Amino acid sequence: MNELLAFSPEIVITLAGVGVILFDAIWPGRGRVERWITLGAMAAAAACAIFIALTPGLYGLYFQGAMRVDVTTTFARLVFMAAGALIVLSSWATQGEGDTAEYYGLLLLSLLGESVIVTAQTLLVLFIGIELLALPCYALMAIRKHKPGAVRAALKYFLLGMFASIVMLYGVAILFGSLQTISYANGLFPAAGVLDAARTSVAMVGFLFLFVGLGFKVTAFPFHFWSPDVYASGSTPVVAYVATVPKVAVMLALWRILGPGFGAAYPLGQMFIAVVAVTSMVYGNVVALLQDDVRRMLAYAGVANAGYMLMAFVAGGAASHHALGFFLVVYTFANLGAFLVVMAMGVDRSISMRDFSGLGARNGVLAAAMALCLFSLAGTPPLAGFFGKFALFKATVDGGFAWLALIALVTTVVSVGYYLKIATQMYGGIVTPQEDDAEPGRELAAPFRVAPALTGAILACAAAAALLGLFGVGLLTG
Repeated sequence: MNELLAFSPEIVITLAGVGVILFDAIWPGRGRVERWITLGAMAAAAACAIFIALTPGLYGLYFQGAMRVDVTTTFARLVFMAAGALIVLSSWATQGEGDTAEYYGLLLLSLLGESVIVTAQTLLVLFIGIELLALPCYALMAIRKHKPGAVRAALKYFLLGMFASIVMLYGVAILFGSLQTISYANGLFPAAGVLDAARTSVAMVGFLFLFVGLGFKVTAFPFHFWSPDVYASGSTPVVAYVATVPKVAVMLALWRILGPGFGAAYPLGQMFIAVVAVTSMVYGNVVALLQDDVRRMLAYAGVANAGYMLMAFVAGGAASHHALGFFLVVYTFANLGAFLVVMAMGVDRSISMRDFSGLGARNGVLAAAMALCLFSLAGTPPLAGFFGKFALFKATVDGGFAWLALIALVTTVVSVGYYLKIATQMYGGIVTPQEDDAEPGRELAAPFRVAPALTGAILACAAAAALLGLFGVGLLTG
């Protein structure tokens, strides 16, 4: 009975995902009902997660130590359900991107995969969770199959994702050979000095292969190469989802695998993560400066943000864990909000910087929401992104890596440049937007309306980017 209660959110999501598809098979063409079923399932799963959090006796290891329910699990479940609800709202007017039952069913099953990733306590269950997340996302990316480039984007995502999974499995095999376990319920890597030099070297090779597979999911450099093309061609709500929520799941799983003391016990692994973090921050921010397509720009900004997240693994410790958790929440809402604004500008076409010309005059609410999300991503005070980055920088300095925090600070300043490009377009020509700046065939001066559900999702993201800063004050004084 405890197992049923502890995993009731996953049970609800599974039943809803399968139920939506079966419902459409029995009563086809009832997209509105399927949307409400999906939203209701997410609300029910969130309520179950809260109930579990209020019943501490349900926290613990399950299925012979293969899965864990704890505070981190509850945190992740609530973030996943909130993000999933925002994606559903953003798709409300498009009726699930044209294939309603498949769209919502696959979305729910991918949410199930993310939850499995976070609750997993063995590398085998982790792999199952990753595939349960990835396979629906591959299909979702091409669900608008008539959209130019959608099938190509999905195929590229699928092929490279399969390659990353193979590499990860190879790493799991090597780790099992060196560590004689794939369980990380009590820490995957033993304390310093437990392994002899030969086994430690083999374990680090296994860690490298494992990290390659996980680095693909979080778009860390140099495992990011799929993301700009896929983000630029895929369906916008799906891109917003893939660019944001899986990172939360994989980052939390990686923290469970490595633990807070990994860097101190394995300095070679720590240095490898530091190198990936630095190259991600530098490459992502510099290349984002050169982009004109906004979705490609956000893709490279995601590479940079993955670098900021990895700083927590270099520093280690409880402070880094708390900073990472707060930053993940901030990033989720700010990044989702930015992508949803891009969706509001045009679902089936690429959006360039010039498309934002005069947006402050054409739709002031949309422009303000975009500004809040972008400047939160940039780490501008007093928005939540500032406190998230501050907490990461502080934990990194306290961990003895002031040089890494300095690089992160410099690259953060660089990131302001490309976020300001959009802000300048939105408000620079607010009085009389210049038609000469438009691309041929595009009217920039005319006001336009956005679907109410999509507007609500965007405003929710912008409000979170602003109001979460109030909770971040404790990171300055704590």
